[in-house]
Amino acid sequence: MSAPEIPFLAGLDAAAVAAVRARMVPVAVPGGRILFEQGETGNALYTLVSGVVGVSTRDHAGRPTRIARLRPPETFGEMALLSDAPRAATVVALRDSHLLRLTRDAFEAVIAEHPHTLLYFARMLADRLRAIYDGHSVHHAPRIFTILAVTEGPDPAHVARQLAGAFDALLPGATGCLTDWPEGADEAWFQAFEDGHARTIFAAHDIDCPWCRQSQRRGDHVLLLAEPGAPPRPGAAAYLDRVRSDWIRMDLVVRQDPAARRPKPLHPEVAALPAAMRIQLRDGNRGDLHRLARLASGAARGLVLGGGGARGLAHLGVLKALDEVACTPDFVGGTSMGAIIAASLAMGWNVAEIQAQIEAFFATSNPINDYTLPLHALTRGAKVDTGLAARYGGVCIEDLWLPFFCVSSNLTTGSTMVHRSGDLPKALRASIAIPGLLPPVLCDEGVLVDGGMMNNLPADVAAGLERGPVLAVDVGTDRAFQDMPQRGWSGRLVRKLIGSPLAMPGLAPLLLRAATVSSDAQSLMAAAHATAVLKPQLSGIDLRAWSRFRESAELGYRETRAGLATGRLARWLDPVR
Repeated sequence: MSAPEIPFLAGLDAAAVAAVRARMVPVAVPGGRILFEQGETGNALYTLVSGVVGVSTRDHAGRPTRIARLRPPETFGEMALLSDAPRAATVVALRDSHLLRLTRDAFEAVIAEHPHTLLYFARMLADRLRAIYDGHSVHHAPRIFTILAVTEGPDPAHVARQLAGAFDALLPGATGCLTDWPEGADEAWFQAFEDGHARTIFAAHDIDCPWCRQSQRRGDHVLLLAEPGAPPRPGAAAYLDRVRSDWIRMDLVVRQDPAARRPKPLHPEVAALPAAMRIQLRDGNRGDLHRLARLASGAARGLVLGGGGARGLAHLGVLKALDEVACTPDFVGGTSMGAIIAASLAMGWNVAEIQAQIEAFFATSNPINDYTLPLHALTRGAKVDTGLAARYGGVCIEDLWLPFFCVSSNLTTGSTMVHRSGDLPKALRASIAIPGLLPPVLCDEGVLVDGGMMNNLPADVAAGLERGPVLAVDVGTDRAFQDMPQRGWSGRLVRKLIGSPLAMPGLAPLLLRAATVSSDAQSLMAAAHATAVLKPQLSGIDLRAWSRFRESAELGYRETRAGLATGRLARWLDPVR
């Protein structure tokens, strides 16, 4: 058997390499075993020969953060050779792993024979630290996928072969696909098979059988296949609860009828399974299959639309420009007006349908003018409720064609609330509940108002999903109240009688602006999580200028076309480049 690959020795001369290799000791670690804990005194470096390990840290409150998932022939723990400082992270074997260990005593013996190795290792460590400080973080980028059927109906082997083809069409390298235990295959065989492919898919039909356990144990990302309305297979929930881990992401993939107007819901017990995202897959739909491949591999395109009153109509132009280059987002989210347009996209409507619905809802007749006794707000909100129910009534967030989220501000807890499931109209109503203008939304979690109060551009929420690059569209941070509003004779007379300047904004525009200005700084920080940001020049558009929807949309269209022409959107358009 050839000697294991150890890349960090590549810069040393042959004698020094032989001296290091001679002192490295093989170590076998079962899956789930912790190699070392954060804070422990370190005394050895490790190189992975087979298996996978996870690196994580804990903050001062004990909250864990996953840092990296390491595969052969990665090396870790090298700081322990040069310093007595405590371990900076915890490393756990995510599955049965074989490693080579070099202790500090052995390293010092090598230095005694080959003094130049000390400078070499010091430079290697400096390069590692420089990469950390330069912000090269490691996100969830799975290579090993497991497909399990949690209801009767779906065929894991068929989906696995289809997904392998989609991966190979979108991503570099070849995908290996295994649907049963190959005769005579042992750990070395599986490791060699994985090493020989850019990605590997394991497909298992039976729950908790030896092949199912082998497939699940090797997977970074598990796809749970389900039929709408079908109950879970016996033992599925208990098995998944037993094997769930912070290091293994699970998604529910729901088979849908090709002609379905809306996705059919899951059986409640299946919907309760531990899944990070629900992905709809229509039989024979190439677009859905490729979206699944992008979402599972971390190469999906996310679109986040910010709030900004009537300025949010600029999002219509953004969608039009992206549609012209055949670039449909894979997952979407937003705040306030941006949430409504993002939800329309997630409903599966095309750009023309979205424009028609939004124009009818907001531009044709102002939905925020049913004024009432201002006990809770200036308006009753009935026109908004009616408009939302007419367009999104009866729809749950998790049963949309595209993964969707929106945000509201929870006045009870003083925090941002992210809506990823539940009644869509209620979530949208909370996201646009401008304090003082629309009544708040009451729910078990608290009193909810416009998301723009705390996070008007939730690109950080989308980036935190780790599904791929995020394009954020900011329509809320441009200056407001720059132009003298046009006043009728009655308005001028009233202001003269009460001694109010003609340039003083009215109460409704003030409330609209106040709902977003408090989070402008937060929006800028959130935008830092985006791969690209579009900011149409909307300072000349009043926050309530619903009738100027065509002008707003045109400004959004121009900004997007400029971004496409200059290459600002290149990394978002092609996440694999």
